[in-house]
Formats: sequence, structure tokens, C-alpha cells
Amino acid sequence: MRQTSLLKSTFIIMIVSCISRIIGFVRDMLIANNFGAGMYTDAYNVAVTIPETIFMLVGLAISTSFLPVLSKIRAKKNEKEMYKFANNVINILFIISIAIFIITSIFSKEIVGLLGHGFDDNTTLIAVKLTRITLINLLFMSINACFTALLQVNEDFVIPSILGLFFNLPMIVYLLFFKNYDIMGLTIANVIGNFLRVVIQVPSLVSHRYRYKFFIKFKDKELKGILILIIPVIIAAGANSLNVMVDKAIASSFSEGSISALGYAEKLIFFINSIITTSISSVAYPMLSNARNDGKHKEFIGILKQSIIYLALLLIPITVGIIVFKKDIVSIIYERGKFDEDAVKLTVLALFGYSFGIFFTGMRDILNSTLFSMGKTKITTLNGIIGVTINVILSITLSKYMGIAGIALASAIAMMITSILLFSSIIKIEKNFKLKDIIKKIVIIVFNSILMGTVIIIFVNFIEMRISKILVLFFGTIIGIIVYIILCYVFKIKEITEVKNLILRKVKK
Repeated sequence: MRQTSLLKSTFIIMIVSCISRIIGFVRDMLIANNFGAGMYTDAYNVAVTIPETIFMLVGLAISTSFLPVLSKIRAKKNEKEMYKFANNVINILFIISIAIFIITSIFSKEIVGLLGHGFDDNTTLIAVKLTRITLINLLFMSINACFTALLQVNEDFVIPSILGLFFNLPMIVYLLFFKNYDIMGLTIANVIGNFLRVVIQVPSLVSHRYRYKFFIKFKDKELKGILILIIPVIIAAGANSLNVMVDKAIASSFSEGSISALGYAEKLIFFINSIITTSISSVAYPMLSNARNDGKHKEFIGILKQSIIYLALLLIPITVGIIVFKKDIVSIIYERGKFDEDAVKLTVLALFGYSFGIFFTGMRDILNSTLFSMGKTKITTLNGIIGVTINVILSITLSKYMGIAGIALASAIAMMITSILLFSSIIKIEKNFKLKDIIKKIVIIVFNSILMGTVIIIFVNFIEMRISKILVLFFGTIIGIIVYIILCYVFKIKEITEVKNLILRKVKK
């Protein structure tokens, strides 16, 4: 596909994802309102984190290596063979997930102890009960990852972008319409949401001529190739899982609600990255794989460059905006019901630290996708392990002086270092990759964003005491966007014009 298709597809997915993530925020607001930040939410967060962490070791590794191999099989053979291989992988992964589900269910108490060693007996007991429910998500997450990869390799991006809507819906319905709600019911609703993410993809897969068949063939030649790619990814995923456990363990030793505060701040950052970074990478990844396998080398480099510039264009000014409005954002979204002023303060500290890593998280994802499409999983693994090691060391060190803000800041610094290392690796592989133009544009974008932030601060200081927080955030954001766009036009960032033209075409239609 041409580079213009990258912008067009990304724009559509951003709109759809934005709606989906807003629904996710409604869920988080309801949870914050009904449960606050305390024993129950700490137990719930640990319980839902465990299957996600384990999934990183198996499902994510396979789905990451899955897409480029699917693209390769279709390019060299045909669609029928691609689907045949896909069914084999799905069936093997399903069997592995069942085995892991049984083992982790038996040792759930010990696993909870690793993530929440600072929990008291009551919190630990609740977390263990919830974990034995959420472990069912392992089965759904694995199938979901494979189904999503199949849709993306067919360059069908809309359905994967709205999966969050169906995931959040059962939890929202439960909290709104069930009078006698409790944390156990919320956990069951979480599992139902993961099941719906799988089911909703089936009609689209059928429309692409996919048909499921149960068979297992361990001697598949392509399966051996994917296993070679998976091994380093599993190592990297294991390192990331260790990082998650260390962060949770450190946070559990602070005041009650610290784990929840980190979780709420992570969700705010995830909201941004899921709309922008995930939208760009979910389009770019299959396009990069398809361009690579079709021998379109020039298009491959062009897609990568455009992806990075679009990330910088959107994420850097957002980072500045979050730093300026961090307290207002947390208060507006979460401060109600049992989510009191202390919970706001903790979450603001975590959000401040995480905000510095927003752009670098996007960079890491795009560069990892690029290397995955090239089959260079060893490079991503090595750089990932280095980043995780730095994260763990800095989390332990900075948390002593900065509390949970130190844990979040450590994550941001690690993301920055990982991105630089990945960028360096790609430049070594792709000799024709010209770095000068990208660096020049990023420097201009940073400069424009800082000027934008300065104007917003002046506005906030002038008007803050006269209007509500929501209006301050609203008008401050509008002023910031106008200033930023004008500056981008002045400094001739052509991508702004491309985005404007695309929006105008959609509005005319």
C-alpha cells in the first residue's frame, strides 16, 4: 500500500479507537467511584495483571512472530496455505494456554505473593480468589491475539480497533445496572469482556474466507521458523514480566492505594498510546511486513519514516499538555465518590513520571514492529532486556527518593534508552535510512510543543481562578492546539498539511 494509505487507515482507526477508549474511561471512572483506591482495587489490579503478565510470555511472543510469517506464506504460497498454518498455530497455542491455566491456578497464592508481597492477609486472600477467575482470560487472550493478526495481515484494521468497546461493555453494564455489585462480580465481567473480544472478530474473519479446522501438526516447516523467532521474544517478554512484578512489589510497600494509583496513571497513558501509537503501529506493522515480503524496499523505508514523524507530531505536544494539566486531568476523570484527594495526589505523581515516556513508548512499539517484520527478534530482545534492566535498577533507586513518581519516571527513562538502542540497530541494518530529516523535524516539533506549553501556562495562570477545572482544561487545550498548528505551518512541517487535507476530504464526504 502507498504511504497515503498509512495516514488514511490510521486516521480512521484513531477515531474508532478514541470512541472505544472513552468507553474504557467510563469504566475506570465507575470503578474509581464505586471502589476508590484501596484494598479491593489493589487486589483486583493484581488479579487482572497476572494473566496479562503470563500472556506476555506465550501469547504475545507467538502473535508477534505470527503476522510476518503469515504475510510471508501468503506472498510465497497462497491464502489457503496461510489459513492452514494459522489454524495449526491457534490450536497449539490453545493447548499450551490450557496447560498454563491449570498450573497457575494451582500456584495462584504463590504468584499473588510475588506481585503483592506488601499485602495484608485480607487483601492477599481476595487477590487469590480473583486471580483464580481471571486466569481464564489466558485462553481468550491467546485466541484474540491470533485472530487480530489474521485480520491485520489482510489489512482489515477497524474491527481490531474496537475490541476495547466489547471488552469494557460487560463491566460498565455490571456497575451501572447491578445494585449489589462487588469486586468479585466486576472480575467476572472482566472475563466476559475478554470472551467478547474473541467472538466479535469471527464474522470479519469469515468474510476474508477464513475457516477454522482443528488439527495439530508439530512438524510444520513454517512452525519451526516461527519457533526460532519466538525464543528471543519469550526471553524479552520474561524480562518485561519481571519488570512489572518489581514495579508492583515496590509500590505495594508504600501507602495503601499506591498500586492502584500506578494503575490509574497507566490507564491514562495507555489511553493516549492506544489511540495514537496502537493505531499507527497496527497499520504500519502489516504494511511493513507486506512491503518487505513483496520486495518493495523503498516503500518499506517510507512507511517507517512516516510512522515516526506522525508519532512525534502527535505525542510530543500531548506530553507537554499532560505535564501542564496533570492535576486537572486526574481530578476531572477520577476524583469522585471514594476516590479522594489523597488518591488524586498519588495518581498525579505517577502520571507526571509516566508522561515523559509517552513518545518513547510509541517509538519503541513502531521500531519493534519494524524489526519484527524483518525477522530481527534477537535485536529487539537484547535491547528490551537492557531497557528492562535499567528500569528495574532505576525503579528501586528512584523510588527511595521520589516514591511512586520514581517508579513511573524509571519506566519513562528506560523507554527512552530502549528507543535509542532500537533506532541505532535499524540504522545499522538499513544503510539507506536517512536520519537527518527525521531528527530535524523532531527537534522542530519539540520546540513548537514547548512554546505551546508556555502559552498554555500563561493562559492558565491568567484564568484559572475564574472558571471551573473542566473549562480551564477545555479552553487551554483548544488554545494549545491552535498555537501548535500555527507553529507547525510556520516551520513547514508538511505532515500537518497532509492531516488537514485528509480531514477536509472526510468532512466534505
